Amino acid sequence: MKREYAEFALSVGPADAFRSLPDSQTALLDTSPRPAFVFDRYFRVRFVNTAALMLERTGRDELIGRVVWEQFPDFASSLFHQECAAVLADRTVHEFDVARHDRTFAVCAYPFDDGVVTLLEDVTAQRQHQQSLREAAQTQKLDALGMFAGGVAHDFNNVLVGILGNASLALLDLDAQSAARRAVEEIERSGQRAADLTRQLLAYAGKGRFVVERVDVTSMVNEMAPLLRTAVAKHASVQLELPADLPGIDVDAAQLRQVIINLAANASDALADRSGLITIRAGRKYLNADALTTCVAGSNAVPGEFVFVEVRDGGGGIDSELLAHIFDPFFSTKAKARGLGLAATLGIMRAHRGALRAESVVDVGTTMTLYFPASERTTRGEVVTRDADWRASGRVLVVDDEASVRAVTSALLQRRGFEVRVAADGFEALKEFRDQPSAYSLVLLDLTMPGVGGEVTFRQMRELRPDLPIVLMSGYNAHEVERLFADRGLAGFLQKPFRADDLYATVSRILETTPTTAGAR
Repeated sequence: MKREYAEFALSVGPADAFRSLPDSQTALLDTSPRPAFVFDRYFRVRFVNTAALMLERTGRDELIGRVVWEQFPDFASSLFHQECAAVLADRTVHEFDVARHDRTFAVCAYPFDDGVVTLLEDVTAQRQHQQSLREAAQTQKLDALGMFAGGVAHDFNNVLVGILGNASLALLDLDAQSAARRAVEEIERSGQRAADLTRQLLAYAGKGRFVVERVDVTSMVNEMAPLLRTAVAKHASVQLELPADLPGIDVDAAQLRQVIINLAANASDALADRSGLITIRAGRKYLNADALTTCVAGSNAVPGEFVFVEVRDGGGGIDSELLAHIFDPFFSTKAKARGLGLAATLGIMRAHRGALRAESVVDVGTTMTLYFPASERTTRGEVVTRDADWRASGRVLVVDDEASVRAVTSALLQRRGFEVRVAADGFEALKEFRDQPSAYSLVLLDLTMPGVGGEVTFRQMRELRPDLPIVLMSGYNAHEVERLFADRGLAGFLQKPFRADDLYATVSRILETTPTTAGAR
């Protein structure tokens, strides 16, 4: 392309008043397979080659002498104008991309005398390939970090089961007036805060949906209005724009509330010390494949009807370089910020097969938009309450590769009257179970174990005894676990880390609803 220009430029004489170029000066450009446009310093068309005429589907006489903006409105874009003006000013070659007729063209703009010659090359396929590679690399990065975060959360949850479980045990034995009780309660509170951190890790890993139900976004955000106004600074105003006829979405309601509150708090921070408006808007929108490419890479969303929640501020905005990193773990534009922040939000959207779009203009503001697939399915999480002093009998098998989990779970169950057997993996559990399969009232089974894992152990136990109540234990996604074991007779799910109350509520519910187990007394 540069050689074509060099030979052409040597043949071009000085330009005075507007004139089209003589054939002797345009012969080389006219044979080029690339569309070529020549403009004078006032951006009037002096020449277009045959390839350009084929692209524009018009005649040369209709273009010569016309101002480029009149004939090619999309060439009036700030980028094209700025680049060509820069060529005229600094007399150097500029290369950039421009969109024409739903295609992407690489433009090479050269100075000549008092004008500009531009050569276009169709690079649509190359740019799409490059975009696909960038998205694939981003997805691989998210998946790799997600696997790491999920692995850390899994191991950390096992440790927390020991901390929270033993704290629960101690509290059962401590008198209300005991001097040690306050210290143990603080241990329990600290353990819960650590559990919140693992939930953030699981959210980033895309494994954090726990209780999925059908949610009306308008009703939820309206109910949150008082809380949202306390989450933002006093000088910030919150405006809600929520239509009444939106379809429902299938989400973990607690996570959605937390995401909206976090985005509102971020918007408040963006206003700094200035008064300003934070707008939270909801609506519905169909997103096709092209629209989804404008969202943050790594989404699991597919084209279809979406319900969106948009949080917009009038703050200082984020430049494009920083905007590209705001979803990286532990990245923040705030000096004192910590945690996963927007990275966890992205993980939550991936787990819900949604999409997220971030738009920001410096000195104008930032808009964050969450897209959730519209759904008509209705699912409600069950709330279970039990007598704190219930007692039971029967033999329970606890299977977990973490010794602390086995120990604390056994101690808690023994407090309620159970006989407990333990196994460190699936192989050991099956060996124990095969001796007397009818002797067990319940099995608590870890899902992720080395060697013979929870899924294989579950299947073989059910083959030996189809009516056996089995509760899976995991720090991972309860919704996905329940979906994976749908129609396979799963009795229940226990989310790690759990406290005594969580364990007792799950076990007592199963005792009441499963005829083959010993009933609570």
